Amino acid sequence: MSAVAAFARSPNGGLIMTLSAAAIRYSELIITLAARHKRPAVYWERFFVASGGLVSYGADIVDQYRVTRERR
Repeated sequence: MSAVAAFARSPNGGLIMTLSAAAIRYSELIITLAARHKRPAVYWERFFVASGGLVSYGADIVDQYRVTRERR
């Protein structure tokens, strides 16, 4: 993952992960490398945080479903 290596060399680097096939496929590797290089990383899904990532920011799909069902 040359992109992770590049941001690891930056003294003030961080990572913002957006939804992509590569992010899903290599999620464990990305989380591991970000932690190993002590770089902050923001992910789009809570799964990444539960797997060791720093923080996620995005919609709660389960809550959205609940709210939609309550409005009917």
